Amino acid sequence: MNRTNPRQGTVLICVLACLGVVIAFVLSTTQSSLRGRREVRMQRQLLQTELLCEAGMLRAKQQLHKSPDYVGEKWTPNLGETRFQYASIEIRIKPKSGGDKQTQAEVIASLASSEDSTDRMQRSHTFIIQSTESTEKAVPKS
Repeated sequence: MNRTNPRQGTVLICVLACLGVVIAFVLSTTQSSLRGRREVRMQRQLLQTELLCEAGMLRAKQQLHKSPDYVGEKWTPNLGETRFQYASIEIRIKPKSGGDKQTQAEVIASLASSEDSTDRMQRSHTFIIQSTESTEKAVPKS
Protein backbone atom coordinates (compact mmCIF):
# COMPACT_ATOMS: atom_id res chain seq x y z
CA MET A 1 0.00 0.00 0.00
CA ASN A 2 1.22 3.41 -0.92
CA ARG A 3 0.58 6.05 1.75
CA THR A 4 1.27 9.74 1.26
CA ASN A 5 2.34 11.94 4.04
CA PRO A 6 -0.72 13.80 5.45
CA ARG A 7 1.46 16.87 6.11
CA GLN A 8 1.88 17.48 2.37
CA GLY A 9 -1.81 18.25 2.01
CA THR A 10 -1.73 20.62 4.97
CA VAL A 11 1.24 22.55 3.57
CA LEU A 12 -0.48 22.84 0.17
CA ILE A 13 -3.63 24.24 1.80
CA CYS A 14 -1.56 26.79 3.77
CA VAL A 15 0.31 27.87 0.61
CA LEU A 16 -2.98 28.31 -1.30
CA ALA A 17 -4.51 30.34 1.56
CA CYS A 18 -1.44 32.63 1.69
CA LEU A 19 -1.53 33.02 -2.08
CA GLY A 20 -5.21 34.01 -1.89
CA VAL A 21 -4.46 36.67 0.76
CA VAL A 22 -1.57 38.09 -1.29
CA ILE A 23 -3.71 38.24 -4.47
CA ALA A 24 -6.51 40.02 -2.58
CA PHE A 25 -4.01 42.54 -1.19
CA VAL A 26 -2.48 43.23 -4.64
CA LEU A 27 -5.93 43.69 -6.23
CA SER A 28 -7.02 46.05 -3.46
CA THR A 29 -3.84 48.13 -3.77
CA THR A 30 -4.17 48.32 -7.57
CA GLN A 31 -7.80 49.42 -7.33
CA SER A 32 -6.92 52.09 -4.76
CA SER A 33 -4.08 53.36 -6.95
CA LEU A 34 -6.31 53.62 -10.02
CA ARG A 35 -8.99 55.46 -8.01
CA GLY A 36 -6.39 57.94 -6.75
CA ARG A 37 -5.06 58.52 -10.25
CA ARG A 38 -8.57 59.18 -11.57
CA GLU A 39 -9.21 61.65 -8.71
CA VAL A 40 -5.99 63.57 -9.39
CA ARG A 41 -6.84 63.78 -13.09
CA MET A 42 -10.30 65.12 -12.26
CA GLN A 43 -8.90 67.72 -9.85
CA ARG A 44 -6.44 68.88 -12.51
CA GLN A 45 -9.26 69.23 -15.03
CA LEU A 46 -11.32 71.20 -12.49
CA LEU A 47 -8.42 73.56 -11.82
CA GLN A 48 -7.84 74.08 -15.54
CA THR A 49 -11.54 74.83 -16.02
CA GLU A 50 -11.44 77.38 -13.19
CA LEU A 51 -8.40 79.01 -14.82
CA LEU A 52 -10.30 79.17 -18.12
CA CYS A 53 -13.13 80.96 -16.29
CA GLU A 54 -10.66 83.45 -14.90
CA ALA A 55 -9.18 83.99 -18.37
CA GLY A 56 -12.69 84.61 -19.68
CA MET A 57 -13.30 87.16 -16.95
CA LEU A 58 -10.08 88.99 -17.83
CA ARG A 59 -10.93 88.89 -21.54
CA ALA A 60 -14.43 90.30 -20.88
CA LYS A 61 -12.92 93.11 -18.82
CA GLN A 62 -10.34 93.85 -21.52
CA GLN A 63 -12.89 93.79 -24.36
CA LEU A 64 -15.28 96.07 -22.43
CA HIS A 65 -12.39 98.48 -21.85
CA LYS A 66 -11.68 98.51 -25.61
CA SER A 67 -15.30 98.82 -26.68
CA PRO A 68 -18.26 99.72 -24.41
CA ASP A 69 -20.55 98.08 -27.00
CA TYR A 70 -19.02 94.61 -26.40
CA VAL A 71 -21.83 92.05 -25.95
CA GLY A 72 -19.80 88.88 -25.48
CA GLU A 73 -18.42 86.09 -27.61
CA LYS A 74 -17.64 82.40 -27.82
CA TRP A 75 -13.90 82.07 -27.50
CA THR A 76 -11.84 78.94 -28.22
CA PRO A 77 -8.36 79.37 -26.74
CA ASN A 78 -5.43 77.32 -28.03
CA LEU A 79 -4.22 75.08 -25.20
CA GLY A 80 -1.26 73.64 -27.05
CA GLU A 81 -0.22 70.07 -26.32
CA THR A 82 -2.50 68.94 -23.51
CA ARG A 83 -4.78 65.99 -22.87
CA PHE A 84 -7.78 68.31 -23.15
CA GLN A 85 -7.95 69.38 -26.79
CA TYR A 86 -11.38 71.02 -26.61
CA ALA A 87 -11.78 74.18 -24.60
CA SER A 88 -14.38 76.88 -25.03
CA ILE A 89 -15.29 80.01 -23.13
CA GLU A 90 -18.60 81.73 -23.65
CA ILE A 91 -18.88 85.32 -22.46
CA ARG A 92 -22.29 86.96 -22.10
CA ILE A 93 -22.59 90.64 -21.27
CA LYS A 94 -25.85 92.05 -19.97
CA PRO A 95 -26.33 95.63 -21.20
CA LYS A 96 -25.97 98.55 -18.85
CA SER A 97 -29.10 100.34 -17.76
CA GLY A 98 -29.29 104.12 -18.14
CA GLY A 99 -26.49 105.86 -16.22
CA ASP A 100 -25.44 102.70 -14.38
CA LYS A 101 -21.67 102.21 -14.21
CA GLN A 102 -21.96 98.46 -13.62
CA THR A 103 -21.95 95.74 -16.24
CA GLN A 104 -22.91 92.17 -15.44
CA ALA A 105 -20.95 89.47 -17.23
CA GLU A 106 -21.34 85.70 -17.23
CA VAL A 107 -18.48 83.42 -18.22
CA ILE A 108 -19.05 79.73 -19.01
CA ALA A 109 -15.88 77.66 -19.43
CA SER A 110 -15.90 74.12 -20.78
CA LEU A 111 -13.01 71.67 -21.00
CA ALA A 112 -12.96 68.16 -22.53
CA SER A 113 -10.71 65.80 -24.46
CA SER A 114 -12.97 66.13 -27.54
CA GLU A 115 -16.04 68.11 -28.54
CA ASP A 116 -18.49 65.23 -27.95
CA SER A 117 -16.60 63.65 -25.05
CA THR A 118 -18.18 62.37 -21.83
CA ASP A 119 -15.31 63.72 -19.69
CA ARG A 120 -16.48 67.33 -20.15
CA MET A 121 -16.19 69.66 -17.19
CA GLN A 122 -18.01 72.98 -17.16
CA ARG A 123 -17.91 75.91 -14.76
CA SER A 124 -19.60 79.28 -14.86
CA HIS A 125 -19.18 82.52 -12.97
CA THR A 126 -21.23 85.70 -12.98
CA PHE A 127 -19.51 88.90 -11.98
CA ILE A 128 -19.96 92.65 -12.02
CA ILE A 129 -17.54 94.98 -13.78
CA GLN A 130 -17.64 98.37 -12.14
CA SER A 131 -16.51 101.14 -14.39
CA THR A 132 -15.27 104.50 -13.12
CA GLU A 133 -13.52 107.35 -14.89
CA SER A 134 -10.02 106.19 -13.95
CA THR A 135 -10.24 102.42 -13.40
CA GLU A 136 -12.31 99.33 -13.99
CA LYS A 137 -12.37 96.40 -11.66
CA ALA A 138 -14.11 93.03 -11.72
CA VAL A 139 -16.08 92.12 -8.65
CA PRO A 140 -17.42 88.55 -8.30
CA LYS A 141 -21.17 88.45 -7.79
CA SER A 142 -22.39 86.50 -4.79
